[in-house]
Amino acid sequence: MSKIKTAAFIAAGAAAIVAAGTGGAVASGLIHGSDIASGTITSRNLADGAVTNAKIGGRAVSIGALSNGVKGYIDEHAGKDGKNGLNGLNGARGPAGPQGATGATGATGATGPQGPAGADGRDGLAGAVFRVENYENGGGGSATVACADDDATSQTYTAIAGGVQGSTVDSQSPNGFAVTSSFPGRMDWNTNTPKPDRLDGWIVLGNGKWTGTLKVWALCVPTTSIAVQTVNLDN
Repeated sequence: MSKIKTAAFIAAGAAAIVAAGTGGAVASGLIHGSDIASGTITSRNLADGAVTNAKIGGRAVSIGALSNGVKGYIDEHAGKDGKNGLNGLNGARGPAGPQGATGATGATGATGPQGPAGADGRDGLAGAVFRVENYENGGGGSATVACADDDATSQTYTAIAGGVQGSTVDSQSPNGFAVTSSFPGRMDWNTNTPKPDRLDGWIVLGNGKWTGTLKVWALCVPTTSIAVQTVNLDN
């Protein structure tokens, strides 16, 4: 016979004997706590309201017989309503999760206010030098001037203007010195051609007639960033 059926049978028998005990003195002492094995009858074996004070009289069921059952009931139900239970300990922190994916790029924000005006820039002619090459004994109409005596220093400048004087003011003559070319650059007298990619001076080419007065000048600025643009005209 199963534990549940056994307990139910004992409980039914106990109720019957208790009922019978109300009519005679002998029946009231037939079942005692020692007659019920420990843990045989627990709250699980009795439905709510199955055994009440009205059904148990005198000493039909002793305190000892119910102690284990009451203890099991208390153990089973104590604290389940959440009112009296103690808070459990905080669990250990778990490992960090993987890094999430990069979110979508947000919309472009509104244009901010205009910033304050910057300081005035450097004067474009700051550090400029006006160079003059004076041929004391005159020349044959071809001459040049560099932006500096040292060739490396000269190449840190760019000549932006230049000119030539082939006679004095008092001796100007249409039959005298005639200029055929005037342009920025440096002359290679070994080949009688301008040096390539050089703008750090001025070159003057004449008709070859000798003149007792010859001066060449150039206005040089300390920069090499002036771009050269060539425009071809179709005549």
